[in-house]
Amino acid sequence: MTGPAKSQLPQIRGVLKLYKASSIITGTFLILLMVTWGIRRLPFLGYDLWLLGPNGFITFEQYGIDGLGLPEVGFNLTVIILIVHGWLYVLYLFADFRLWTLMRWPFTRFLFIAAGGVVPLLSFYTEHRYAKLAKAEIEKVERGE
Repeated sequence: MTGPAKSQLPQIRGVLKLYKASSIITGTFLILLMVTWGIRRLPFLGYDLWLLGPNGFITFEQYGIDGLGLPEVGFNLTVIILIVHGWLYVLYLFADFRLWTLMRWPFTRFLFIAAGGVVPLLSFYTEHRYAKLAKAEIEKVERGE
């Protein structure tokens, strides 16, 4: 395993900032997604989080079979959170790929970091661990080791 190239250190620092921000935001949306999905799927609950619906600013609305029974006005926050997390995960994967490429890490590390966007709470662990590791490798290259 070779380390990062000294000429790419400024680029790596920028990618590291993107990676850290995207992992925290994606992880937060994944937690929101799991909570709203749980509220929707548990048999005794079966509700969607609704914004600006007929019953108030933010409410839980009964989720019937095939979505029947949901309000016709307002926004389904459960679905919006799902979509936003999906797009944030794309950004997270991009940041993961750029960091992995520039740091010249093994492919298994890329896969483990990528799992952080779909396994609840894992993105917080990977962000902490691999950002720290990347900083240590950057310092090592700067010292000429």
